[in-house]
Amino acid sequence: MLIEEVKNLVTEAGKLAQQLADGFTLETKSDESFVTNADRAVESFLREHLARLLPEAGFFGEEQGFTNGHARLLWTIDPIDGTSNYVFGIPLWGVSVALVEDGYIRLGVITLPMLQELYWAERGEGAYLNGRRIVAVDSEEFTAEDVICYASDAVTAELLSVMPGRPRCFGSAVVKLAWTAAGRVRGSISLGRLYDLAAGLLLCHEAGCQTRYLSGREWQLQHLLGGAALREPILTAPPQTMQAIFRLLHAAEPGGI
Repeated sequence: MLIEEVKNLVTEAGKLAQQLADGFTLETKSDESFVTNADRAVESFLREHLARLLPEAGFFGEEQGFTNGHARLLWTIDPIDGTSNYVFGIPLWGVSVALVEDGYIRLGVITLPMLQELYWAERGEGAYLNGRRIVAVDSEEFTAEDVICYASDAVTAELLSVMPGRPRCFGSAVVKLAWTAAGRVRGSISLGRLYDLAAGLLLCHEAGCQTRYLSGREWQLQHLLGGAALREPILTAPPQTMQAIFRLLHAAEPGGI
């Protein structure tokens, strides 16, 4: 089965990143974010082996961009999501691969190698962590200790003053989305591109979550297929949780935050 082969490849990619962690070379991109030789090596490894599985598929990866980007099948690759964490020895980073088919996410796999966690999902088949099915935690009620995760670029004092629970920023989109799917986090506020988000969003949706723009507008995957980054944060959470958050946002300000 394709999902099993992808799980094996992503696991091997995670091991490669771990092997390179003690002797990586570091550069700074034009946007001032980090990139290492490990990022590039992991993406090259995945491209090579995924191309053997589906020779007709295109690619969109963080380090090498689009290859045959208009193909009906498109692999998305984030070789090390959370590169800053990786560089500083913080174990919250992961390798993420998704397959987009005809505008829908067909499958997604995430490994968090330092935590020995492997997540995967196929469209319509549920979400899994290390072989166990996972479901997001849904309730209209919040405690003071419930966790909401944020993309660092999406955090504002105004937003934090309204949102429930404890704010957390893990420095990795795949970590916060995987943990939302697993019920460790009540919801996630994200920014990013298709390769940052595709696998994690599929995990969350298969675990019972929905995604909308933080303004309340409808979100669609097509908004990311051209390769551009999101201009507005998205909220991913189960239905009752999402409704409760939006009530708070719109009560604070008629037009939302």
